[in-house]
Amino acid sequence: MDKMLKEMKDDFENYLNEDKVFTEQEKRRIINQVRFSSAENKRQMFFPKVISSVTLVSLCALIVFLVLNFTDAGEKNQPADLHKEKTIVKKDPVEKEEPVKTLPKYSDKEILDKVYFLQNNIVMGMAEKEVINLLGNDYMEIDNSDSESGSVKQIGYNFLVSDSADLLNISHEIAVESIYNREIGVQFYVGLSNQYEVLWTTINFAEGDSVLMMSKGRNGRTTEKIYPETNDDVIRFALTPEEEVIYQKFLQDIDEKHLKDVNPISIAKLYVQAQLDKRYDAKYALYTDREGYIQWTKEEDESFPESDRGTIIQTLTTFNNIDAGSFIPDGNYGGYIEYEASKDADAKSGFKMIKDEDGIWNVAFMPIQ
Repeated sequence: MDKMLKEMKDDFENYLNEDKVFTEQEKRRIINQVRFSSAENKRQMFFPKVISSVTLVSLCALIVFLVLNFTDAGEKNQPADLHKEKTIVKKDPVEKEEPVKTLPKYSDKEILDKVYFLQNNIVMGMAEKEVINLLGNDYMEIDNSDSESGSVKQIGYNFLVSDSADLLNISHEIAVESIYNREIGVQFYVGLSNQYEVLWTTINFAEGDSVLMMSKGRNGRTTEKIYPETNDDVIRFALTPEEEVIYQKFLQDIDEKHLKDVNPISIAKLYVQAQLDKRYDAKYALYTDREGYIQWTKEEDESFPESDRGTIIQTLTTFNNIDAGSFIPDGNYGGYIEYEASKDADAKSGFKMIKDEDGIWNVAFMPIQ
């Protein structure tokens, strides 16, 4: 500041005539004016600066305000997943669907093995306690008060069930649909006499696309197709009570002495029953042993695979109505049984028989050709 005043003073003095004389009073007045002007300039410079500063601060505040509002508005317009603070909506827990219940299916072999076990181990006259000891306590006692079979009590078993709930699903009505679907592999009924001994048995099971029933008792033995029903032939095979007695004796020792004086049709029926029961030893023993007519040995017969022997339904179909056939002699020791296996067949079937040297009728090898 002093420097500026000095320069002004020097300039002023240079401007004036060198002979000009200033009084002290004039000098002081000029100096005071300079000081006042300087102060005034300072005030004039101060207020613009204050105004500029205030304006700048306001402008910054306005920019900040606008930026914040813009950002907030922008966030509100953004998808929810871009928000800094996400709102989590709790959803009701999704109920898990129950898994589809897959039921195990038993094969026809497993079912038939059970059928043959029951056929061979539950015999007429067996005590009720023996049956239960062999088959277990999971049976249902069924009302038998109106039975015409002579039994005073009836018990039923379901074997090879896919669902344990079906284990005791047993009544007078055969569970045909469940058996057909293999949900129940085998349904087994036992009729008991007043001495609580086995009087009859019935086995219901499926093979292929058919439901079959095997029954045996004082009226003999029957195997028949019960489902699906058709309007055509009834497919069945039966042994009379007398034939059943002969058959059971023959199975015990496979001795032809039990076959003496038995007619050709009954011999043929024993052969078919042995096929149904898979008693291939008995079946081979019923073939002729007349010299010149034997086509394969017993050892060779035992080597035949099961798949080549035919199913139960195939056997029933092939030999259906053979018990109603007629025997026609052919020569001194030959003959055949003529029968109508099916009403739709073009011709009747023939089952060839041969009388052996011992006078007993036997079955020819490959009797149907």
